[in-house]
Amino acid sequence: MNNKPAGFTLTELLVVVAVIGILAGLLLPALVRAKAQAHNSVCTNNLRQLGMATRLYSDDHMSRLPSAEILPTEPISPASPLPRICDLLASYTGRASGAATNRVTVFECPSDRTGLFTTEGSSYEWNAGLNGQRIDETRTKSDFMFLLDRNTGQLAWSTNWTLTLPPQTTPLLLDYEDFHSRPPKSGKNVVYMDNHVAPLDVSPGSPPGDVGG
Repeated sequence: MNNKPAGFTLTELLVVVAVIGILAGLLLPALVRAKAQAHNSVCTNNLRQLGMATRLYSDDHMSRLPSAEILPTEPISPASPLPRICDLLASYTGRASGAATNRVTVFECPSDRTGLFTTEGSSYEWNAGLNGQRIDETRTKSDFMFLLDRNTGQLAWSTNWTLTLPPQTTPLLLDYEDFHSRPPKSGKNVVYMDNHVAPLDVSPGSPPGDVGG
């Protein structure tokens, strides 16, 4: 009597391999989505911390926001470049004295595969339009706009105007690139002056000057 256990037949092996392939195909998209959601959560948490760091910075600088470059490797004025936002906020994000800024991972979006964290020191773009502004300032100082009368060539009249900066719609920092794919919407996250974090909203229905909410 032969007690030797029978092995799998070729057909059975092919069926098992096919079943495994089908299961892998079903699970892979779910795993990819889970990974993307995890990266997005880390990114929003980073931005929330950077929003708090910005507020702490302003508390120490007479309520003024930092003045930093948009893209440090390409300063607006090469002769007198401004600091990097990662260097200005480093001490407010737990960086030890003397530690390399590029090791402070709060400035790194886990979906930044373009190397911006390495080259610029941060995956997040600073809103340089706020350089030196007061935090939570809802309006800039009043200014005048003069209108030229085309018929007479004279300045006909002037009007007061202000630039509104509502905290709930004024961005502080945002992803440099569309790191978090959300087609057809923007894949950028942004932290606003009131410290809430949300995806960037660039829809046609947004109010003028409003880039999110």
